Amino acid sequence: MFNTEHILWLVICTVAIVVGAILAVKKGLSFQNGLTITCALCVASEVVKIFCVLIQQERVNNHGVFIKETDLPFHLCSLQIFFAFFARLTKNTKARDFAVTFMIPTCALGGVAALLIPTISCAFTNARTYQYFLYHAGIIWFAAFAVCRSGIKLDFKAFLKTLGCLMTIVFLTFYVNGALQNTNFLYLSEPPLDGLPILNMDHGWLVYFLSYMALALTLILLFFLPFWIYNKVKSKQ
Repeated sequence: MFNTEHILWLVICTVAIVVGAILAVKKGLSFQNGLTITCALCVASEVVKIFCVLIQQERVNNHGVFIKETDLPFHLCSLQIFFAFFARLTKNTKARDFAVTFMIPTCALGGVAALLIPTISCAFTNARTYQYFLYHAGIIWFAAFAVCRSGIKLDFKAFLKTLGCLMTIVFLTFYVNGALQNTNFLYLSEPPLDGLPILNMDHGWLVYFLSYMALALTLILLFFLPFWIYNKVKSKQ
């Protein structure tokens, strides 16, 4: 964490997000086209990830290769693939807005967390590294783009919808991790890395889980707070 390569990737991702935002504004990119770009990014990311995994397995085993259960798209950032395609393809405006309402804070916060706490090598010689960092930069870009273009109001109802959807996903993920056993989706079984402040097993799993949930709630609350203040000030003018 925060070695030279990691810092370089953070700089690259920041530049990519800023340039992407500027181009979206200059080109007047519509929200539907932004969703299309996000879906294409998701597909490209998954294809690169899976082929990297399969090629790596072949080199190790010299036998037939299979997708490992740990590489299924069930982490929070990977789940955005399903929300993005649903939002792009559905004709139901309310359903689309619900999906995007969930995506905005979780793409932003999940993407930033993934960039700051990489669970993969930061080496520039590894194709998987490019997939990891650029994908998370891409979903952060989408969150910023959706705030500006989707027309969704990030009010208290949106906050409650986000929490409700997230808690449902957390509950279901316990079953997924239990069924697959060797997985740690959403990092519910243990921290993503050893030695993290707050998110560690120093005091047992229950304290870790409660700390994790409290941190998630705090970050989501802090994400929504500026929008609540802005909406309140705007309504008084």
